[in-house]
Amino acid sequence: MNEINREDFFENRFILETLPPRGTNPDKYIAFCKEAVDYGAQVIAVTDLPMGSARVSPIAPAHMLSELGFNVLMHFSRTTRNAIRIEGDLIAVHMLGIKNLLILSGDDPRVGTYPFSSSIEDFSIYDVFKLTKLLNEKGEDLAGLKIYGSFSFNPGGVFSPFEKDLNQTLERMELKIQNGCSFFVSQPIFNADTIIKFLEKSEAEEIFKKTKIYIALMVFESFQQLEHFSKVPGVYVPKEYFRQKDDSHLEEYSKHQCVSIIEKLAPYVHGFYLTSTTRKMETIKVVSDAVMSQY
Repeated sequence: MNEINREDFFENRFILETLPPRGTNPDKYIAFCKEAVDYGAQVIAVTDLPMGSARVSPIAPAHMLSELGFNVLMHFSRTTRNAIRIEGDLIAVHMLGIKNLLILSGDDPRVGTYPFSSSIEDFSIYDVFKLTKLLNEKGEDLAGLKIYGSFSFNPGGVFSPFEKDLNQTLERMELKIQNGCSFFVSQPIFNADTIIKFLEKSEAEEIFKKTKIYIALMVFESFQQLEHFSKVPGVYVPKEYFRQKDDSHLEEYSKHQCVSIIEKLAPYVHGFYLTSTTRKMETIKVVSDAVMSQY
C-alpha cells in the first residue's frame, strides 16, 4: 500500500476551523477561505454538521478547496452515519483527494435542526480509526473484504484535558494511536496552566512522543456567542470571560487570552487550531502572527 506522507500536513502550525455553507452556492465560503489564507491560516478545517445543524456535508466544500490547492482538514463524524455509510464515505472522500481527517463522534443530533434524529452507534470511534488503518495498510475493511486501490489517510482525533480521570483520557488517546491516529486537537483551552500539568504528566509525555498535538482556541465576539458555547459539552469557559464589560471588551479579552496561551504552550505542542467562533480577518491575523512568532 501507499506510504503515508504526512509531513506536508505537519509543516503547518495554524489550522482555522470553518462552517460550510447552509445552501448550494459555495462562492462566499470559498472567498472567505481564500482571504483567511491570505491573513495567515495554513490549513482550512471543514466541520461536519456542527451542533447537529443541517447544512452541506463537508465532503463537497473540502473537495472544492482541495482542488483549489488549499490544505484541508475535513471533520468526519461517526454518529450521523451507519457502518455502511462510514465506509462508503471514507472511500468517496479519498477518491476526491481528501486525506486529512479529524475523526469525531460528532455532536448530538437531538440538539440540532431535527431533534427527532437518531444517533447511530454502529461503529465505535476506535472502529473508525481501525478502518482507516486497515485501508491504509492492507486495502481491506473491517469485514476483511478487499477494497481496490491504495489509501493514504492521515487521521486525527480529539481529546479533553479536563476530565476527572486523566488516566482514562490517556488510555483513550493510546487506543486511537494504536489504531492509526497521527495527531490530536484538544477541546478549547482557556487556561494554559491546566493543560501544561496534563502535558507534563509522565504517561502523557510518552503518548505525545508518538503523535502531534494542536491546541484549540476560541475568540468570542459577543456575550450571546459566549453563552451559547459555554453550554457545549467539553467547553469549560472561566468566569473571567463573563465579567467583561461588553461585547467589544469580551472580544479583546478573548484575543489577549489566545495570544497568551499560544506563548505559554508553543514549547509543548505542535500547533494551534482556531475554532469557528470568529470570522474576522483581523482576529485571524492576530492569532496567526502569534503562532508564527513561536515556530
